[in-house]
Amino acid sequence: MRTAAIVFGGLAGVCATLGGLTAGGVIPTLLPEFTWMFWLIMGGVLFLASIAFSTARRGGE
Repeated sequence: MRTAAIVFGGLAGVCATLGGLTAGGVIPTLLPEFTWMFWLIMGGVLFLASIAFSTARRGGE
């Protein structure tokens, strides 16, 4: 589960970076569907998934 949390966290960072670069006009949109809002929302969803994976296997007592 720890590896999955690291992978999802890394992908969230990449998506957030792409969203920022797209919003700033540094890179053009690849397709009309891949706007800056898409990338930032995808980064948020992946970040929440990484939190879920990192807390999934914590011991109880």
